[in-house]
Amino acid sequence: MKEETHINIGESIHIFNEIELFLNLIITHHISPKDKIFFLNYILNTSVISFGAKIKILINLNIFSKNQITQLRKLSSNRNVFAHTNRNPRFVDEIITYPEKKLAEIVIKDIILETNSEGKLKTTNYKEFLESNIKLRNDIIDFIVEYINKNSIDTLHFHVQNLANSKI
Repeated sequence: MKEETHINIGESIHIFNEIELFLNLIITHHISPKDKIFFLNYILNTSVISFGAKIKILINLNIFSKNQITQLRKLSSNRNVFAHTNRNPRFVDEIITYPEKKLAEIVIKDIILETNSEGKLKTTNYKEFLESNIKLRNDIIDFIVEYINKNSIDTLHFHVQNLANSKI
């Protein structure tokens, strides 16, 4: 289970970073700075400008629909769950007793903790969270790739097909 968790965390964070890179390229295309490489490497660098701030830029550029922006925010939240929360296979979901056999069965639930929209932690089934995250990022990849192709955005040496190939 530990190896599976490491693979899921690494893959999710890697694909999130790839998505962010292509969003940076979309922003750069619309702002059209004099020095694109400097703008990408220094201005849009994650240590300089947060993903949330980039979403605000995308909103003000009217690049994506409200639903697509919501999806990007959810992906960012999911990325934080993967980066900062441990999968917990020791959460006791229920105890089933069999008095006639003098037995008890402990049902373990495979969970991960995430924050709901009000900021409260909630337990979520790990497998369902993972499946939901994969669908979400595949949907996001689809609309990013479509937008880049439709608008003939120069992705420099980064190949948009590599992003498309990240889908599961």
